[in-house]
Amino acid sequence: MEIEKLFYQSPNFETDRLLLRKLSLADAEDYFRVASNAEVTAQTIWARHTVIEDSINYIQGVLEKYRKREAFHWGIIHKSTGRLIGRTGLIKIDQEHEKAELGYVLSSDYWSQGIITEATKMIIEYGFMELGLNRIEARCNYNNPGSFKVMEKLGMQFEGLLRKQLKIKGQFLDQKLYSILRSDFIACFQDGSQG
Repeated sequence: MEIEKLFYQSPNFETDRLLLRKLSLADAEDYFRVASNAEVTAQTIWARHTVIEDSINYIQGVLEKYRKREAFHWGIIHKSTGRLIGRTGLIKIDQEHEKAELGYVLSSDYWSQGIITEATKMIIEYGFMELGLNRIEARCNYNNPGSFKVMEKLGMQFEGLLRKQLKIKGQFLDQKLYSILRSDFIACFQDGSQG
């Protein structure tokens, strides 16, 4: 596995609509617009940001995980506006077992437009083909179809329900667990059958 490449090169990605680059403190204002929306945060483990300092502290935490080589978050920039509209990335990296966990969030103004799928497919491809990951997994609340439909579009397979796995906003919630293996990705995407 070549996980150090991720941190030394800090790659950017680009599609017709999007630019993905390392999240930075300069993104705090735009990120606050996303994270302060109650609709966006209704399904998240973290609380809605109520002051800009919440977003600054969050991004500082992300950068600390970057320094420790534990995670990498890309800011999603919509090229038509130049504004950050969300994030995606490898929120947990397990080098010993050659796996990582995906996490993403998007401004509700851009829901149902295929943006997270478009952005995150590049992260999955990079994780398998450049970093040498064997497995990428993701979880979401059992009642969050917007999130698990993204996982399905990314070629991830439903593995099961993690019962009452997380306490979110005072309630224990079941989590749906999805994964994709490098061999799945090659079979699913490299032959052009999806995309």
